[in-house]
Amino acid sequence: METERGDLDRYPKGSPASVEEWFSACESELGKYLVQFVRDRTLAEDLLQETFHDAYRARRALPDIRNPRAWLYGIARNHALVALRRQRRLDRAISRLVSRRGQAVATDSKAESILNLLDHALSPEDRALVLLRHLHGFNANELAEMTGRSSSAVRQRLSRARKRLLEEAAEREDFFLNEGSSK
Repeated sequence: METERGDLDRYPKGSPASVEEWFSACESELGKYLVQFVRDRTLAEDLLQETFHDAYRARRALPDIRNPRAWLYGIARNHALVALRRQRRLDRAISRLVSRRGQAVATDSKAESILNLLDHALSPEDRALVLLRHLHGFNANELAEMTGRSSSAVRQRLSRARKRLLEEAAEREDFFLNEGSSK
């Protein structure tokens, strides 16, 4: 849906109602853009929320904004870029952890099966959260500090990740068969 500026001028600029109107007018298309950009629906939903949170906080500056739609896309783009940079840093950290523990992990077939499950079922960011939480013992508050999210957002992401892991493990009969064997 192409949103014209006139559609967004129903309320006085800077009012909470104008930001809510902008959100309603742009939410769907902006959400699709973010999913295409970051290729992770859950992350895109978080970024969409952060985008409109920032827009609401900046509502007093709205009278000076010539193109509200472009302004919202700019905020979303900036959040997405920061998230992708954060994800690359987490990927590098995981690679370093695995390479340091590579010999121990490679010899343990059970751990290898679990790592394969993690790789297949989770995004790199969720995989990092699960590994840092369960393998390295960081709590939600510490993970929140690392990722720049709230501790409740981290707990929610961990909960969703655990659910995806359980669903994926149930679908992969070979995971359970290999888990019980001692190859």
